[in-house]
Amino acid sequence: MEMEKLIKIILDSEEILIEKILNYAKEQNYVKYTSTLKEAWRMSISGLSDALIKVIAKSNSIPEMGPDDDFTKSQVAEFGISEAQKHCSRGVTLGMFLGFIKYYHQVYIDLIDESNFSSNEKKYFSQYIKRVFDQVELGFTIVWAGLSEKQKLEKLQEANREIANEKNKYLTVFESIYDPIILIDKANNIENINYKAAEVFLKGVVSGMKYYGNLNTDKELDWLNKELSRFMDLNQDEILLEKTIDTNIGQKNFLIKFKKMLDVSEKYRGTVIIFNDITERIKIERELKNQHEKLESYAYTDQMTGVSNRRTGLMILEKELAWVCRRDTPFSICFIDVDELKIVNDTYGHAEGDCLIIFIASTIKLLVREIDAVSRMGGDEFLIIFPGCNETDAEKVVKRICDKLEEYNKKEVKPFKCSFSYGIIEITSDSELNANEVIKAADKKMYQNKLLKKCK
Repeated sequence: MEMEKLIKIILDSEEILIEKILNYAKEQNYVKYTSTLKEAWRMSISGLSDALIKVIAKSNSIPEMGPDDDFTKSQVAEFGISEAQKHCSRGVTLGMFLGFIKYYHQVYIDLIDESNFSSNEKKYFSQYIKRVFDQVELGFTIVWAGLSEKQKLEKLQEANREIANEKNKYLTVFESIYDPIILIDKANNIENINYKAAEVFLKGVVSGMKYYGNLNTDKELDWLNKELSRFMDLNQDEILLEKTIDTNIGQKNFLIKFKKMLDVSEKYRGTVIIFNDITERIKIERELKNQHEKLESYAYTDQMTGVSNRRTGLMILEKELAWVCRRDTPFSICFIDVDELKIVNDTYGHAEGDCLIIFIASTIKLLVREIDAVSRMGGDEFLIIFPGCNETDAEKVVKRICDKLEEYNKKEVKPFKCSFSYGIIEITSDSELNANEVIKAADKKMYQNKLLKKCK
């Protein structure tokens, strides 16, 4: 018989074997005495599989049992002997172990039955595995029966002391964790709460109050029930949320993680809730963001008018010049010079001159499109970039701005006129001008416009 086939399917099917034994354990309620972590189940399957493979590798013949065999020295029974030495100190009865080992045996039989082996192979492999498990059970039983009641009691007492120490270690670690932690049971009731959580959310607390006492947490943590209900409705293993909470130490911002307990046995189907205080982090992030925004504003914006500065205006213009060839769509620029600014400064003061510049800038921003870019190029000079706009359309927009300023002038709010001279240039895909040359050409047209206005 090709025993390599049996070895291969055992090695390749660890996850399947784990899933099968877990299902049997849940169906027959063995999980109330077993580990909640998948790794423990993996180790038990791995241990059984290793024992099986060692036996198979040694002999293809079914390991039969004779009346004079010493199973305490049998390599086949070795696994059962080592397990007996572990389990008898844990309060596991002989009947309980033998009952559960039958289901471990069954998962390997199921694996063979569901395989593509021939009927003869299935029969032989099943019988082989049956004999191995028979000897495992014999080894376990012999060791178990060889222990006196006193030895069993001593082992059990030693195990109980270890369990008590493990419990106290868990409580000490749980209470000492800096972040607030709350444990929720499967009925969505608070099962335990560590000292930091009690300190932050409750009043008059000491460590271990919830575990050792009957601390009522429902009133103070009513808001938590609502968030927990939302988490359960989502039917996810874990979620993260940010929440601002009024606590005993002031208003705090928390990053809260809701995570279902890692329990493959489904014995403890609760939730772990961990609170990470991010109040200081958020404060620092806001300060950094404000500083960054200010720096960006200083780098790209003219502080007096709120429009883009010269550097930004040139960057946008160069970008449009690069794009015009690719898109084969023209764009236009308008170069503006505020009229009579020097006279206003000399006659009414620089404060009025600044007001004039700000008013003209705000009027321009009000009437151009969102995609149009307005930049202050110097003291009284502005540049408007009209993407995808020909000279005629740009002229219409600038005329509307001039008309708006004229309406304001008619109200005689100021003792001087608010107006500007301008020059518009249309740039097409065949243009070979660079940014400075475009501005120079528009500036020339603006100057002609200014001269024309003075002649009138």
